[in-house]
Order: sequence, then C-alpha cells, then structure tokens
Amino acid sequence: MSGWDDYIKLLFGKSPAIKRAAIIGLDGSVWARSGDSNAFSASEQELKKFAALFNDINSVPGTGADLENIHYIVPRVEEKLIFGKKEQTGFFASKTNQAIVIAIYEGDNAQSASVRAGVEYIAQYLLGAGY
Repeated sequence: MSGWDDYIKLLFGKSPAIKRAAIIGLDGSVWARSGDSNAFSASEQELKKFAALFNDINSVPGTGADLENIHYIVPRVEEKLIFGKKEQTGFFASKTNQAIVIAIYEGDNAQSASVRAGVEYIAQYLLGAGY
C-alpha cells in the first residue's frame, strides 16, 4: 500500500456517506483511489477533463461535471472547490497546489456537510505538506 492510500482511508473515516474517493494530480493522473467494493472507477480521460474544470471554475455551474460516467449538476463552486449533485448522490472536489481530492457520497443534503469537511481537511493537510 502506498502512502497516498492512507489519505483515502483517512477520508473515508471522516464521513460514513463517502462511498468512493480519489486523489489525482492536476493533469488527471491517479495518485490514489478507493478499491474493492468501493472502487473509484473514473477513466483516465474523464479525470483529465475533470481536472481541467479547475482552470475555469466559474464556468462549471453552467456545464456540470462528469465522474464515473455520471453527469452531475454543479450548483456551487468556490475558489478551489466544486460541489456536484445528482439525486441522492454527489461529490466534493478540492484543489491544492498539485492535487485534487475527490469524494463521491450517497445521502441527503445533511450528509454532504461531513463529506465537504473531510475533503477540505485532506486538501488542507496536503497544502500544508507542500502539495
């Protein structure tokens, strides 16, 4: 197991609503992803396109975002955060200087607060470590 996998485990511990997660580079390359029954299955091409969304983050609410062959509406973005939603699922993605932390969750809006907090916690830790 690589050290990056430990961050995925830590992220899962932040919210029981998190079902799949990944840490990717700004080029879309996978640094770590959840596996087994919680496998994060976004393709390389999909992740490259997703990572590029942060280059023009303010346009994302108009186009939405795709992960794991699911199109999400994006009701909200912040400077380094994208929130996507589709029915009872959604995702949060937070950008650091070199990486993007992604968590896909299932549950109602009340669940999303703990998912966001977990994603931002990992992102802040990575920023503090120079990533």
